Amino acid sequence: MAFEPLVWYCQPLQNAAWTKLVDGAFGAYTPCAIGSGVFLVSHLVLLGLCYYRIWLIKRNSKVQRFSLGSEYYCYILGFLAGYCTIEPILRLLMGSSIFNLDGTTGLAPYEVTSLIIEATTWCSVLFMTGLETKSYIREFRWYVRFGVVYVLVGDAVLLNLILPVKDLHNSYALYLTISTVFCQVLFGILLLVYFPSLHLSPGYHLIESDSLDDEKYEPLSGGEQICPERQASIISGVLVICRKEPL
Repeated sequence: MAFEPLVWYCQPLQNAAWTKLVDGAFGAYTPCAIGSGVFLVSHLVLLGLCYYRIWLIKRNSKVQRFSLGSEYYCYILGFLAGYCTIEPILRLLMGSSIFNLDGTTGLAPYEVTSLIIEATTWCSVLFMTGLETKSYIREFRWYVRFGVVYVLVGDAVLLNLILPVKDLHNSYALYLTISTVFCQVLFGILLLVYFPSLHLSPGYHLIESDSLDDEKYEPLSGGEQICPERQASIISGVLVICRKEPL
């Protein structure tokens, strides 16, 4: 007997086209395994990386902040990220599935979950790109770029699954999926080669984490020092006082 929550989540169809036309170890569960095990996980990784970089930009006072020499490049990245955000929302609202090969309509729970996470992920990328036009930091940017590459690997696995049976897919859903993958690939390429000209933000002062106790004391004019007792023992200080006072 199949595990009922898994059956509800994946909704496999017996004698479906996935078992007849596609060679896969998961059979009717193939689209669920790819959509949840590869596509969904890769977007969750990118989502976590973006959220952490957003936190660094907005909350961390120890990172060095810059202003961009030009913001046009970020606008292009923002446009691509915006398209990647809108596409899964459209498919979700219209109930257009990329995995239905038997002419059935509607979205299985795993596909609804994947579309929600995909839209949330690219919305966070769009928000992060907008923040970078106001305050840019170098920290953690390569982790985000590698996260985008990981998403592209998931896209490649998805295309490898659906393109061999493209004639059975809903043409509208197929067009949206391919166009979104194209935008994500273009976004990834532009992001990997993006090395902006940076200027220190006006009025920005980096907060040092070192304690004031670690500072070295410098001699004052006249040969005196700040807090010379820090360099003398208690006994030597008592002896000096006894020599100055009469018995």
